[in-house]
Amino acid sequence: MAVRATRVVLRPPYRPGGQLSPEEVFVVEAREVNPYHPEEPIHWLLLTTLDCLTYEQARRIVQLYACRWIIEEYHKALKTGAGIERTQLQERCRVEALLAILSLVAVRLLNLKLAAAESPDLPLSAQDVEPEDLCILEARFGRPPGGWTKRNLWICIARLGGFLARRSDGLPGWQTLWRGWNRLRAMSEGAQLMRRCG
Repeated sequence: MAVRATRVVLRPPYRPGGQLSPEEVFVVEAREVNPYHPEEPIHWLLLTTLDCLTYEQARRIVQLYACRWIIEEYHKALKTGAGIERTQLQERCRVEALLAILSLVAVRLLNLKLAAAESPDLPLSAQDVEPEDLCILEARFGRPPGGWTKRNLWICIARLGGFLARRSDGLPGWQTLWRGWNRLRAMSEGAQLMRRCG
């Protein structure tokens, strides 16, 4: 990547109600030099109020922008999946408490989704899923040929939420994953209660 930056002053157009004051920002350009896909080279033109007087500062802006996709996925997990905006909570402290809980679940599901995409054939570790959850998924869908991997765990959770997993289907969305996760949690709680009740 070739990275360069310069300082510019943006002069806003006139608006009824008064002229806005000029705003000083930095423009950072990041251009792919030898693109892996020549037909779609990376070319970003970024505006920032953070200082970009050195190469390291400009590079930091590019690295921050590169995190945009994962941040958007996290917000989708919270908004589309968890439905944080659909809650009827009014008080700020209650919304913050719910957000704290849902953020942990959203991060866990996002990690599962990323692992399923980046390392689909990697076997599950003890931290990926509770043994009881795995038992429930095996009872419902059977043990996958070759054992449990990051990808087939993700797909089975989505299937609990209504994902059909046909060859022509794309990847499951956040609503489907969230429904599957909630259903798996409820089934796991039910299994624990049954054991306690004898």
